[in-house]
Amino acid sequence: MRAIKTEQDYELVEAGVEKILNKTKVLPENVFRQAYKYFLFITFDELFMPLFFNHLKEYLLAIGDDHFWLISIDPEPKSYFGVNFDFYGAIQFSSSDTDDEYITALNNYPADSPADALAHNSNTVVLFSPSYGWAIYGDRNSDIAICAFTDRKQMELFRSIYGSDLLDGVDAAAKYAYGATSKSELRAKFCSSYLAD
Repeated sequence: MRAIKTEQDYELVEAGVEKILNKTKVLPENVFRQAYKYFLFITFDELFMPLFFNHLKEYLLAIGDDHFWLISIDPEPKSYFGVNFDFYGAIQFSSSDTDDEYITALNNYPADSPADALAHNSNTVVLFSPSYGWAIYGDRNSDIAICAFTDRKQMELFRSIYGSDLLDGVDAAAKYAYGATSKSELRAKFCSSYLAD
């Protein structure tokens, strides 16, 4: 585990985010770049749990990635975390990290302000690795996380590793995020945005 504390390291991670996300879009729109065409869904809170980290580590090992980044999108990492703390709102995790290290890091950075830790004060986050074959976008307001893939085989591998802990498709995710009876326009937009090609 390594907290991103230098502007040079932050710029490397931010360049990766730019390859993945279209930051002009917000949910229920598709926030991913065109290369990401296949989607699975989990809850936002799950991103900060040991079960998620263990599933993700198994997936990383299966695809040959040895680390990934988790970075805050809101609050903005440079203008909020970088200005106020010795930390850029991003942490690099290794496949050799333990789930205790994962949970501790997400609850303790920035170290001098636990209330601003990523597990408590991140409204949107993105996770990705240097392979750019997958990414996860999490949105606290809708309590949803979208697992996006450039390749159907990678999506199916993730699904087989994650198993029954996934939400049951885009309709279930839309209902979870926007309610079963209210916000029908948001549900419909979410479903049309995240139907796999």
